[in-house]
Amino acid sequence: MVESSICLTLLWVFYLVFLRNDTLHGRNRWFLIASMIFSAVVPLLELRISVNGAVMPPGGMASLLLPGTVVTQSSASGYTPSLIVLLPVMYIAGLAVSVALLTAFPLWLVKLSLSGKREGKIIRVPSQDHMCFSAFGHIFISSSVPADRAQRMISHEMKHISLGHHRDLLLAGLITALQWFNPAAYLVSRSLRALHEYEADSRCITEGEDIHSYQELILASVFRTPVTLFSNSFSKYSHLKTRFTMMTKKRTGGFSSLKVAVALPLALILLFVFSCKERSGAKTEAAPAVTEIEAPAEVFTDVEEMPVFQDDTTHHAFMNWVSANLRYPEEAAKQGIQGRVMVQFIIDEQGNVTEPKVVQGADPLLDQGQPLI
Repeated sequence: MVESSICLTLLWVFYLVFLRNDTLHGRNRWFLIASMIFSAVVPLLELRISVNGAVMPPGGMASLLLPGTVVTQSSASGYTPSLIVLLPVMYIAGLAVSVALLTAFPLWLVKLSLSGKREGKIIRVPSQDHMCFSAFGHIFISSSVPADRAQRMISHEMKHISLGHHRDLLLAGLITALQWFNPAAYLVSRSLRALHEYEADSRCITEGEDIHSYQELILASVFRTPVTLFSNSFSKYSHLKTRFTMMTKKRTGGFSSLKVAVALPLALILLFVFSCKERSGAKTEAAPAVTEIEAPAEVFTDVEEMPVFQDDTTHHAFMNWVSANLRYPEEAAKQGIQGRVMVQFIIDEQGNVTEPKVVQGADPLLDQGQPLI
């Protein structure tokens, strides 16, 4: 999720700087959709590359972004969960809250549907509060909206449905729920809804709506419609200024689409950083077919297949194990001594840990503590 949020943030910044002011709304819309899909898929890929030296640490980018295990005085009195242990709990709790908030809107729609009068994809709601919006491929409009205005508003919302904007919002809602901690996820969703309005406005004007009359209709219909991740509203106050600007702005030339090509190097860099795994040039020899394997005279620091603790390539299991089994020196605890001790060790062919030694100490009392391995 951390890597995915970084990808999405950088791609949204690219959109903000290079594409947002263009009138090629369809192109911008597909760029944001592709950005969400790309950011979700790239961290899940595992592409192998051959290198002679170390480009990334064994844990990949996650080992640089996520915290490691730190020896502190609190370990003396018992096991204290580290941040790396608490992160999954915090994420799941936030995800549960985010899903609960998103679920509230569909439930409200069900209530409106049951109370309203259905006319195909149009549901006329018996309400004195004027509202008109589309969600999940249906149009919800108050029965109190005058007939002449209602027809033009419905025409606008039909453009959203025909263009498949409700499917975009479902994807954006899923990404926002998964990345509830990432502000860029909400900004991408907001930008996507704005593009939906630009596209629908452009279609309406192309089909004969007078720009000035259309703008007056929008101004006269600033409804208090709930703004959610899953709906397109005919008139949202936050989008009025930019919608009017886009209606009268000079059309962007076709060559402007070449700016999207500038995003390719960025995408390749993100693919390399988050998906490529190193394959060292050093080769390991096949083990002899005997019952007992003798330790090799030469120790490899770069091998084709790195050892993994408990089959966990993220190294979370190893850090959790260290946190749970760490024995803090009593004298160091009494004196309030704490710090980070870096230990080097060798893993043989059978997975045994041998020759542990301190390569960077913090204090003699900590450096000479009882090793875990």
